[in-house]
Amino acid sequence: MSASKKCPRCGQWSSWTQNPSDRCEHCQSILDPVAVASQQARQERKQEEEQRFNVRFIQISPDDSWFTKFYKRIGLGFQIAFASLVSLFLWLIALLAG
Repeated sequence: MSASKKCPRCGQWSSWTQNPSDRCEHCQSILDPVAVASQQARQERKQEEEQRFNVRFIQISPDDSWFTKFYKRIGLGFQIAFASLVSLFLWLIALLAG
């Protein structure tokens, strides 16, 4: 089943596969600019959320000396223990709240 859509720019009808990036056969403009803008906004919002809620743990580089690796591992252990305790307390609160 083929579909067609009227181009908002030139007013001609073009075949349309209901893909937001489909272009007009006559003027090569995007047939559904609202969907494209919505898709781009959704991707930007997703990237922003990933950056905002990204947990940063200490990174141990293979180029570090043994002394630095030792102290980074201790710090990483404290970070993981802290995150685990906070997660446990939040889970308990959610469990008790019902």
